[in-house]
Amino acid sequence: MVVRLRLARHGKKNTPFYHLVAVNASKRRDALPIEKLGEYDPIPRPAPPTTTLAAAIAQSFHLDSKGRDAAMKEVREKRIVWDVERVRYWLGVGAQPSEAVVKLLERGGVLAGDHKWRISQARRGKGKPKEEKEGGSEE
Repeated sequence: MVVRLRLARHGKKNTPFYHLVAVNASKRRDALPIEKLGEYDPIPRPAPPTTTLAAAIAQSFHLDSKGRDAAMKEVREKRIVWDVERVRYWLGVGAQPSEAVVKLLERGGVLAGDHKWRISQARRGKGKPKEEKEGGSEE
């Protein structure tokens, strides 16, 4: 049984929400997973409010150049939550991550340096176009 680490889509229309799952490679995208490893919300949403009193007080005294409260500016961020130990376990036992999962794991620092799932720059669309051979042209 080949296991893949991939994203299972959830959420409403135009508001996707993904679960990082370990699933049998022959199953469909949203099939029942072997294990849920994490969550990924690609839509930038407001950051959760600060919970400490000291942070709230410090934030309340920051003003921008026009005298408005800088705390009123909304900080938006994408949310990625995963269980690093379980992801590393599945990669260690031979699970194959999808390209999207490899990109997320590289950004999160789970896959660092050289690893066998490296996606070439050409496949990512950042590579140089193929140049014509210079030798052997007749004029």
